[in-house]
Amino acid sequence: MKIAFGMIVFEGDYVLKECLEQVYPFASQILIAEGPVKYWQDQGRMTSLDRTNEILKSFPDPENKIEITHGQFSEKDDQCKAYMDHVNDDIDFIWNLDSDEVFKSEDLESVIKFLEKEDPTSVGVQSLSFYGGFDHHLTGFEMNTDNFLRIFKYQAGSTWLTHRPPTIKYSFPDSIVKKHINSKQLYESIGFQMYHYSYVFPDQVYKKVNYYKSEVSKQNCIDNYFNEIYLPWTTGDDNDKSIIESKYLGVHEFKPFSRGDCYTKKFEGQHPESITSNMENLKNNFNNQLLKYVKH
Repeated sequence: MKIAFGMIVFEGDYVLKECLEQVYPFASQILIAEGPVKYWQDQGRMTSLDRTNEILKSFPDPENKIEITHGQFSEKDDQCKAYMDHVNDDIDFIWNLDSDEVFKSEDLESVIKFLEKEDPTSVGVQSLSFYGGFDHHLTGFEMNTDNFLRIFKYQAGSTWLTHRPPTIKYSFPDSIVKKHINSKQLYESIGFQMYHYSYVFPDQVYKKVNYYKSEVSKQNCIDNYFNEIYLPWTTGDDNDKSIIESKYLGVHEFKPFSRGDCYTKKFEGQHPESITSNMENLKNNFNNQLLKYVKH
C-alpha cells in the first residue's frame, strides 16, 4: 500500500512539524506546495514569513520522501495541482493533508489496513477540531458527515478538479468504479478521526477568519469575529464562555443561520504522540501569541 500525502501550506508553522512527524513513517511520498494565493500576494507576500520554510527545510527526511514546490498561486485549486505533478505512478492513494491536521500512529495503521481491505475510491474523515487552546473541541456542524474528504484512490496522471470540496480528476474516469466510505462509516468501523488544530492559535485564527471573510464565505461570516468571539472566549472564564456561546449558538465564525450551531466541548481524550511530547512548547507559543492581542 503506497500513500502520497499532499499538502498546501502558507504560514502554517503552528503544528506543521508535529503533523509531518506523525505521517512520515506511513508515507511513500509527502508532496508539499508552499506559497501564497492571490489574497496574500495582494498584500505583498511571496512566501511564508513565519517558520514554515525553516521547518520544511530542516525536517529529517532520511528516505527522501519529501518534495517541496515553492510558488505563488491564483487560488488553492492551483496550489493543489502544483504538487500533483510529482506523484509517483505507483501510488495507490492520495491523502489530502492540511498542516494543522495530526493523526495518531495507531489510527494511521488501522486506516491503512482498512484501505487495503475495502479499496475505496474516496474516504471522508471525522474531525475533532480544537478551539482556543488544547482543552476544548468544536461540536455541531464541525462534526457533520463528510465535512472533510481526505483520502482518494490514485490513478497515474490524475490531478485535483477542485479543492473545495477536494475532488479528484481521473485520467481515465471510465475505469474507476466509485466506492465512497463516508466519515461516519469510517469512524464506526475503526474509530478513525483526525485531530484538527484549526482554531487553536491566535495568529492562526486571525489570519484564517480574515481570509475567509474576504475571499470565501464573506457574508456568512460573523463581522469582527476575532475580537467579538475568539479573543473574549479564549481569555474569559467559564461564565464568559457560556454567554458567548449562548449568543452565537457556539463559537464558529460562520453565522448560525448559515450552518447551524457549533458549541465547544471539553476534550477528554489523548492528543497524538507528537503533540503530547511537545505540548509545553505549543502552549508557550499559544500564550505568547495571545499576549499580542490582549489589552493590558
